Amino acid sequence: MSIHIERTGGPPDLPAAFAHFVVHHLHGRSLDDRKDEEAKLGKFPDFACYRDLVLIEMKHLETDQNERINETYKSRVPADEVPFYYGKRRLDLNQFSNGREIASAIISKLARTLETHLGKANDQFEDYRKRTPRKNSVSICLLLNSQIDEFSPDVVIYAVQQKLRQPSPGDVRFPDIDAVLYISEKHAQKLPDGRIAFAIAQIVCAPAIEQRWKMGVIECVMQRWSEFRTGSAAVSGRPDGFESVVDVPPQMPRHEAWKLAYRRNPYLRPLTDRQLMVHFQRCVGFNALLSNGSWTMPSMEEHLGYVRDFGDAIEEINHRGIDLRQFAPEGLTSQERAQAYAGLPQELIDRLSRQAT
Repeated sequence: MSIHIERTGGPPDLPAAFAHFVVHHLHGRSLDDRKDEEAKLGKFPDFACYRDLVLIEMKHLETDQNERINETYKSRVPADEVPFYYGKRRLDLNQFSNGREIASAIISKLARTLETHLGKANDQFEDYRKRTPRKNSVSICLLLNSQIDEFSPDVVIYAVQQKLRQPSPGDVRFPDIDAVLYISEKHAQKLPDGRIAFAIAQIVCAPAIEQRWKMGVIECVMQRWSEFRTGSAAVSGRPDGFESVVDVPPQMPRHEAWKLAYRRNPYLRPLTDRQLMVHFQRCVGFNALLSNGSWTMPSMEEHLGYVRDFGDAIEEINHRGIDLRQFAPEGLTSQERAQAYAGLPQELIDRLSRQAT
């Protein structure tokens, strides 16, 4: 069951929070503070902790992925299966005959972004290790996400694992990365005890699996971050059980405020699909009062109420993933049509009936 989670004040500054955590809780130092000196020697990660025992390269996922995903989706959906809807909705790829192909293409597109980050981190670790005396360090590529919805924990875990499995000249891809840690404060889920938990995941790479002591160090870093950020240890959960956190700005356009209000209180959720269809057509009918006719035009207050009711119906239809062609007025029975158009002027009812036929 999905839950609605909000936050105000915008996405957190995760890079700054993690930098503070490294310095004050991992006895680490920021190599960026010595950027000019380090750059003269070669590539370097962001942090070194415990006398170079732990090396961390931090990558912050900031680029919105909507355009890339929409382009991939639209280019692959069969023309006769393109859904018809208003507004925005989460796509259910299972409704398409080639849904698996589309899902694979989208994940591949997202994975390329992660692959770029992993490749750069691997080069930074490799170069730094070559010029430091300590050879038994643990290198962690940290992926931070505070605002990108598309990088859900299950997608990131799957994409990173796929990239790690792909062949490379030395048989091990990214041989200088011991683990990938993914921290998202854009995704959260409700724990059995009622607490809200953000996402944190670890993907252990081949070098750490071969030297098992490293896995204990990686686990320690993850647990200490959880304690620093939430006051308690990390707990296990389903990677596909997270919901996106809704960022609420201090000011919103009226239509966006209405959408948020409905998500907070989805009062149409108990209706059956058939009841929702009747309700939707009733909203269409009353919005038609705003067009020219011999009837009295609604007041501004009534006008806004009709528009809001229509928007709420669209939100619910999109939540259920219903194609609006299934809600065409000609699908109403005579009894449902009477229910939907009750209270409307007869002239308008006749007009709507002609349009339906």
